[in-house]
Amino acid sequence: MKSLRVSPTGAIVGAVICAIGRSLVVVWALGEPAWIFMFPSAGIGLLVGAISGSIGRPLLSAIIGALLSAIVFEFFLVPCVSLVGVFGNSTGNNDAASDFMFSTLKYLIGMAVAGGIGGGVGGAVGRLSEEIPIESGENTVTGEPRDEPKSW
Repeated sequence: MKSLRVSPTGAIVGAVICAIGRSLVVVWALGEPAWIFMFPSAGIGLLVGAISGSIGRPLLSAIIGALLSAIVFEFFLVPCVSLVGVFGNSTGNNDAASDFMFSTLKYLIGMAVAGGIGGGVGGAVGRLSEEIPIESGENTVTGEPRDEPKSW
């Protein structure tokens, strides 16, 4: 049985990189620094990067970071698309919701990339810092001597 121990170093590094990355995606998508959108996105990045970076497995951390970042963005985007659709229908533009959804695809991809990079780098740093001993059955990867004898 494997036990997973989190890496505080990986969590911190992942959180910082993901927060910076998500803020840069906001600046890239809007064309100028918009603090009112950058701060909430950075806060989400702190959580996403900390969760994914703490795992300590670079590939898995990158995948989880990308998925978490994209899913959180979609949870925000779906109500916005609904509102744009309602207001678009009232003004006679029946395609307003789908036009808005397609125009935000680059933003969605950017958020997923930012989460993936933050999680992947955090996971790699966590693994390199050797804070993650994984115990598997009777064999330990930590190199520490066991007190109880092995039973065959």
